[in-house]
Amino acid sequence: MDGGTHNGQRSLWDILGTEPTGDDRAFKRAYAKRLKMTRPEDDPAAFQELREAYEYALRHAHLFAAELPEAQAVAAEAEAPEAPPMEPAELWGVIDDAAQDTGTELWGVIAQEPAPPPEQWGVVAIDPVQEASYLWQGCLALTRHADAGDVLARMLLDEAMLNLDVREEFDLCALRYCASAGYDLALRQALFEQLGWDRDFSYLARNHADLVRSAVQRYRADRSFAHFSDNRDSYPGLDCIMSQQPPSAYARQLFDQKFTLQLRELLHAIRWQHAEMLALKLDTDLFEQWEQAVHAKRYFKQTALASGGLGFVLHFMLAGVLDAAGFKLCDTAAYASLLGFQALAFAMLAMYALRWPAPLFARLESLQEALQERLPMLWQRPGLRQLSWIVPYLVLALLLFLPERSETMRLVTAAGLCASALLAYAMNRQLLHGMLLLLCLGLSLFAAMFMSGKGQSALAIGEAMPLIFCLAALALRSATGLYGDCGWPEALLPRLRAAWLIGCAGLLSLLYAQQLPAALVGAMLYAWSCAGLLFSPTDFKWKTIWPVVLAPSIASVVLANLAPTMVAQAIMHHSVEVALAVLYFTLRYMYQTYRLSSAKSRLS
Repeated sequence: MDGGTHNGQRSLWDILGTEPTGDDRAFKRAYAKRLKMTRPEDDPAAFQELREAYEYALRHAHLFAAELPEAQAVAAEAEAPEAPPMEPAELWGVIDDAAQDTGTELWGVIAQEPAPPPEQWGVVAIDPVQEASYLWQGCLALTRHADAGDVLARMLLDEAMLNLDVREEFDLCALRYCASAGYDLALRQALFEQLGWDRDFSYLARNHADLVRSAVQRYRADRSFAHFSDNRDSYPGLDCIMSQQPPSAYARQLFDQKFTLQLRELLHAIRWQHAEMLALKLDTDLFEQWEQAVHAKRYFKQTALASGGLGFVLHFMLAGVLDAAGFKLCDTAAYASLLGFQALAFAMLAMYALRWPAPLFARLESLQEALQERLPMLWQRPGLRQLSWIVPYLVLALLLFLPERSETMRLVTAAGLCASALLAYAMNRQLLHGMLLLLCLGLSLFAAMFMSGKGQSALAIGEAMPLIFCLAALALRSATGLYGDCGWPEALLPRLRAAWLIGCAGLLSLLYAQQLPAALVGAMLYAWSCAGLLFSPTDFKWKTIWPVVLAPSIASVVLANLAPTMVAQAIMHHSVEVALAVLYFTLRYMYQTYRLSSAKSRLS
């Protein structure tokens, strides 16, 4: 070897300190020998150069082994000593070879190109790491003044990128950039799109799993953060979380129940669905403070309004029960009752909201768990729990059909219906809230005024208003699928509806023909109507419910021939009206079902 460089680069054999060879063992001996003089802590660049040369030599050893024997033969011939000159031979009998030589290069001789100089064999023509680093730095410089997507697209068309080693090192530089903090969002987005990382990371994940994991986490965190920032109006409370302020700065908003519940759902979504954003974009300690604040028991302003409403309801229920028993409250007693029930309602809802005293609620929770273990059917079929108030309500309602009731029976019936109404609201408080609750209360008061026949004094009734309220709660609950929640077979519904229609028509006929006692038939008709609500969902839209206004007129026709004492009973009219309303809803539902099935059959 007479040189140490080729095109400005050192020869592979100079770096390893060995003669040209194709022997793996020679490479290993040379590498171990040079490694003693070139340590990574002393000269990292020289060690990197030695390591790359060693790996390159091992990869191309088979090529060197195929080329080196011929080259060594040429070198040996060039370095062989000259042969001593021949003594002049005798002239006679000697053939002059030179004269006889007629151009041996034409006789079957294959002309061979001269072998390249030894110092060019195995030279590392390009360093992939340095070339990729140069391209990456150029890409970073260009993206400061131009669109990142266009710059990266032109960069990927560079001739150097045709080298797979350079392309792999360029991808690795980009991966390190995306996995660290301080990146440009536009460039990072362009890298994911141009390099296909938004579809496949497998070729990098095999050797750089940690970098890939970090890059993906930061990518998802930025996408989640951008999504919440763009849709901030759709997520109430997001400004509170992103403001980097403690919950105490928003104490007034936290007393709004709707705001707090929405904020609770948002925090839950961020915790379990956007964990990368929480870890990389938000303050974790502050986020945990918000979680504790929204999950803490609090007396909301809606709770205060509900307390006031509950106090009025309890006061009117007491007045109605006493009125049913024949007692009247004086002004002083009425004020005392109203204020007392207001205080009781505030205390009860405050205890429920704040879970105080804690031992009492802990005991209640343990009793509930024990009940779940003993009666798992009630929790597997939520509809069965509704029977805990429907059955007592129906029994108490049937007592109203008795022609003559004692004062004690009237008092018990009125108090029981009030308790049933409270239980119905407690079991359906998620359904009965807001305007729907006000609508039910208004409908109950309006119907109770007609049932009682007392005009303005209907505010003190103890039977009619809770009776109608419970019936409205039953209708709303049945409309949401009470039959299915009870776990009963859906296949029986058509037969049950047909049987109910036959039974309803028969009871109305018996009541009109007076074949049986009117009180007995009226009670049976009321119970049959309540059962019919389970089979046919009600529809309370205005364009659907308007035929129900004809029910009182039709009921008067059905009851026209009855005894005056029975006609005077408001509960008899109420029974026929409910039966006619449920009959209408059942026939309408069956007609819609038949029309839908007929349309599907024609389409098929």
